[in-house]
Amino acid sequence: MHIFALAFRSLAQRRLSSLLALTAVALGVALTGAVLLLEREAFGAFKRTALGVEVLVGGTKGGRVETLLSALYHVGRAPGRVSWAYYEKLKADRRVAYAIPIAYGDGYRGSPIVGTTQDMFERFHPRPGERFEISGQPFVGAPRRAIVGSEAARRTGLGIGDEFTPAHGGADGHPLHKGETFTVSALAAPTGTAHDKVIWVRIEDFLSLRGHSGMHRGGPGDRSEERAVSAILLKTASGSPVPNERLVQDINDSTEAQAIRPMFVVTELFDLLGDVRRVLAWIGYLVIGVAALSVTVSLFAAMSERRREFGILRAIGATRATLLGSVLLESVMVCAGGALLGMALAHGGAGLFAPLLEARGGIRVESFGLSPSEAWVVPVLVLVGCAAGLLPALRAYRIDVAAALDPRS
Repeated sequence: MHIFALAFRSLAQRRLSSLLALTAVALGVALTGAVLLLEREAFGAFKRTALGVEVLVGGTKGGRVETLLSALYHVGRAPGRVSWAYYEKLKADRRVAYAIPIAYGDGYRGSPIVGTTQDMFERFHPRPGERFEISGQPFVGAPRRAIVGSEAARRTGLGIGDEFTPAHGGADGHPLHKGETFTVSALAAPTGTAHDKVIWVRIEDFLSLRGHSGMHRGGPGDRSEERAVSAILLKTASGSPVPNERLVQDINDSTEAQAIRPMFVVTELFDLLGDVRRVLAWIGYLVIGVAALSVTVSLFAAMSERRREFGILRAIGATRATLLGSVLLESVMVCAGGALLGMALAHGGAGLFAPLLEARGGIRVESFGLSPSEAWVVPVLVLVGCAAGLLPALRAYRIDVAAALDPRS
């Protein structure tokens, strides 16, 4: 009898224990695969947004990560302010190609409202080499017009011509700017970045809203200083790294603001989160290890019941190698089958929950294919299967035919 037929028949006879072992392997692989996939796509989502900004200029009060998350990913509040005078100074600097101010802190139905200038849509690239695609009339005509990002439009239900009232502070339940409505004049096409969840308005309109006196660096009621913005998106005029770094150093040497390179900070952020990813991955490895052990125990337990079967097979001509190979193959089939099922669960689950990840976390899963780090999963599980089945297979290999066929045994 062929070793594949032997292995399949044995698995069918022990279908419950085999199914349980296969499920355990699949769950371990699914957990590990999901962690790897989510890390890859989360880093990709953060990277896509960060790559569009060469230098981010924020207030001096907050840390770099806090400034990055609030300005580019709209998580949390602005840790500091940058004076309008300093923004104009940077804009006039010959080393700067463009400087785009942004002001934030309000929202509508969970979508942040960000004040900016027309340069955001005419000069800024949300992704390298790509500009915003706008349908409608951006920032033209009467004041208090808004451009709604694709995710913000889906989340709020806003369309061209609709009116809305911002909530001060950004969250539902916060006080509204009563009587201060905006009209949607344009919609932005999806970019696959955090910019998709933003409602954009003119920065002058944003700063003129009641209750925004805090945007002045002097505090409420104090007009001794110029108005201020939350951050500035800056692109240098030269592609050479020397003037770029010099400009960043000059900004950081001043007491007005701090300059950060978004991609550097994103890399640092994911390095900090690496420990969490490793813990989750090791949990997956532990589940796989326990599953492999259960395969070994299951095969060992079956050896006593199959002694006579193996004795008969040896008596009718089956070789020791055939018996060894069939037992090893059983273990490999369970582990490899669990690996394939686990990867299908991880990637199928990602496809199922991709809209939720994008809506809640701003993470767009753009690729459901195997990454290089995932490609080794099935080959490694084949080796794990060989290791798990080795001792039971050796026991089958060494079986004594006469003792196995002895009715008294």
